[in-house]
Amino acid sequence: MGRGKRKLAFVLAPPMLSVGLLAGIVAEQRTHLKPQDVEPYHTRAANAINGVPYIIGTWTGEDKKVPLAAQKLLRPNAILSRAYVDSAASVSHVPKAASLLVVQCRDSRDMVGHYPPICYRSQGMTLDEKYSGPRDWQVGGKTISGYEYQFTEVREGQTSRKTVYNFLIVPGRGIVRDMKGVEEAAEDYQQRYYGAAQFQVVFGGLASADRSREERDEMFAALIGPNLKVIETLTSGGLK
Repeated sequence: MGRGKRKLAFVLAPPMLSVGLLAGIVAEQRTHLKPQDVEPYHTRAANAINGVPYIIGTWTGEDKKVPLAAQKLLRPNAILSRAYVDSAASVSHVPKAASLLVVQCRDSRDMVGHYPPICYRSQGMTLDEKYSGPRDWQVGGKTISGYEYQFTEVREGQTSRKTVYNFLIVPGRGIVRDMKGVEEAAEDYQQRYYGAAQFQVVFGGLASADRSREERDEMFAALIGPNLKVIETLTSGGLK
């Protein structure tokens, strides 16, 4: 190579390298997800949650009002809060009852920090760590990994108990036991736009406070089992 050609190559190399890098950056940015890219998933998720039936076997549900403050904090794409009562005869002659809460957010960052240890404590309840811990429930041949929380509350000298079965869903990753999986998704700029979902089955009050763990597990399976397709829909989006 002549001296002139070497000099020309030396002069052109930096601009050509910059052009190549710029082209690579543009190509990579085209693969980045934007909120509008995941709208079909969020539409399916909302339809699935809104389609949870009011009548599940012998259970009948009634909608409960969701506090406006909670809606502002979570900014949910879909939210369901419903109290269910089992019309079937009970050995104790006390009707079986439980509440089902399902919330799904468009951005996983909106879900971070909003789960039983935070929310129920903020309502003045005390977490009983002795009876709280990780659980794996078998429902319709599927393992659901979550957490059981037990809370106590004292009002006018009376102590009441509330038990919460809780699990979360990160699209593309599946069911996660606690908030750690949601936090990891929130840190991923690609994953976060698929959001996250949370399920709670709450046992409390005279109808369920004294139920055994076995009875609560049966009630949990009765409400969640017929809604496994909802869970499948919520887990189907996101990155693999």
